[in-house]
Amino acid sequence: MPLQDFAGRTVAGIVDAFTSGKVAARDIIEGVLARADRAKPFNPIATLDADGARAAADTLDTRHKRGTEFGRLAAVPVSAKDLILTKGLRTAFASLTMKDNVPASDADAIAQWRAADAVLFAKTTTPEYGHKVLTDSRLHGVTRNPWNPDHTSGGSSGGAAVSIALGLGPIAMSTDGAGSGRIPAACCGVYGLKATLGRVPHEVPPDQFGQLTYLGVMARHPADLGAGLASMSRGHRDDPWSAAIGRTPFAWPSTGVADPIAGKRITVIRRMTGGYLDPEVEARLEAALAFLDARGARITEMDGREVDWKLDVARIILRANQIERFGEILKTRRGELDPSFARTLDEGDAIDVVALRRALTDRTLAYRSVQKLFGDADLLLTPTVATPAPLASQDQFAPLVVDGKPIGDLRAAWYTYTIPFNMTGHPAISIPFGQSKAGLPIGIHFVAPWYEEAGLIALAEAFDSETRASTLFPPGFAPGS
Repeated sequence: MPLQDFAGRTVAGIVDAFTSGKVAARDIIEGVLARADRAKPFNPIATLDADGARAAADTLDTRHKRGTEFGRLAAVPVSAKDLILTKGLRTAFASLTMKDNVPASDADAIAQWRAADAVLFAKTTTPEYGHKVLTDSRLHGVTRNPWNPDHTSGGSSGGAAVSIALGLGPIAMSTDGAGSGRIPAACCGVYGLKATLGRVPHEVPPDQFGQLTYLGVMARHPADLGAGLASMSRGHRDDPWSAAIGRTPFAWPSTGVADPIAGKRITVIRRMTGGYLDPEVEARLEAALAFLDARGARITEMDGREVDWKLDVARIILRANQIERFGEILKTRRGELDPSFARTLDEGDAIDVVALRRALTDRTLAYRSVQKLFGDADLLLTPTVATPAPLASQDQFAPLVVDGKPIGDLRAAWYTYTIPFNMTGHPAISIPFGQSKAGLPIGIHFVAPWYEEAGLIALAEAFDSETRASTLFPPGFAPGS
C-alpha cells in the first residue's frame, strides 16, 4: 500500500483527519519520514527521530481507540531547530562541542507542543549556536535552498524553512535573534513569524532581561502560524517577559480581526539605510503596494534614513551575550569551532563595558523610535532582505556580490530590515510574494504594534488568497510527485 502524503495539508486538516478516524497517526508520520528521506540532498535535518516519532504516533493511535480527548495539534508532525532543548533527543547546537548533548528536559514551548499532542520527528539544521544568517556547520554541513541548491537557505533557521518548503510537516519551531526566522522564510518561500517579546516563553537564556532571541513559527499556510503560536504561548515563571501576558495565551482563530487591509495606515520603508535594493525585490514590493492599494490601504512612504535604527546596538548586545556564554569554549576548544563562530566570539571579546552600557541604553531609544512610527501607522512594510538568496558559498564576513559587484558587508547590505525589531520587541512576519526570474523566492516584511500577531496572520491570509503561495512546492516535491 503506498504511503499517504499529507504534505500541503493544514494543521486543522491533519487534526481533523486523525481525530475523525480517517487516518492513523502512524500513517501521517510514515509519510513525513518518507519525505524527510527525499529531502536529504538539501540537508534540512540535523537529527531525525524516526523511532521516537513512530512511538508517539502509536501512542496517539492507541488513545484514539480508547476514545480519549486530544490537543489542538493532535498527530501533527512538527520539527524544532537544533538550538531548542528537546528531552531525550539530541540538541547539539550544530557544534562539535555539543555533538553528544541530550537534554533532560524540554524547552517549555516544546513541552507545550507535546502537550497539544504534536509529534516531534526531527531537529532542523542551523549554523553553530545560530551565530549567522547562513545555514552551514562543521557538524551538519551545508543546508541548501529547496528552489535552487546552489543558493543558501538563509539562516539561522535554515533547516526549518527548507523543511516547511519541502512538506516536512505543516509547522516548525524556529528561533529569531536578528531575523533568523524571517530571513530563511523569505529565502525559501514560506511564512515566518516572530511574535511580540514575551508572547512565547523562552526561559532558557541566562540573561532574561536583555536577550534578543525569540522562539518563532514557520508554516506553509498562514493560519497554521496561528495554530502553532496558540499552542506555545502559555507563560513560564522563569521568563519575566512571558510571565504576565502568558496568563492569557494567544488565541487562534481570532475573533478580533476585521479586514486586515482596508483602511489600514501602512508606512513603507524600502531602504532602511539608503543601501542597495535588488530591482526584482523592489518590483515585488511595488506589486505588493498595488495589491494593498486596491484593497483600500492608506499607504505612505518614508526614507529609512530619517530613523536612527541603532542597527549596531543589536550586534553589540548579541556579541557580548555570546562571549559571556561561550568565552570558555573559545579559550579551550577553539579548534573545534567553525572559524566564523570563533571570529564572532572574538568580536564579542573586544567589546568594552562602556560600549555595552551605551548599547543597552540605545536599545530603549530604538524602541521609542519605532513606537513613534506607529503614531502615524498601523503597519510598517519593508522587504525582508535586499536580494534573493545568495549563493550557498557566501561567507558571513565577505561582501555580498551582485552581478559581479560587491555591494557591502552582508549584514549591512542584506538584512538590515529585520534587525531593529528584535531589539524593540515588535511582532513581525515575512510573507512570500513571488519569485525572481531565476526562480528564487522573494519575501516582504510587515511589522505591527505589540501583541498584534493576529492582525499579521490575517494579513498573511489575505496575501495568500492573492498569491496562492501556500500551494507552491519546489520541483519534485508537490504532493503526489
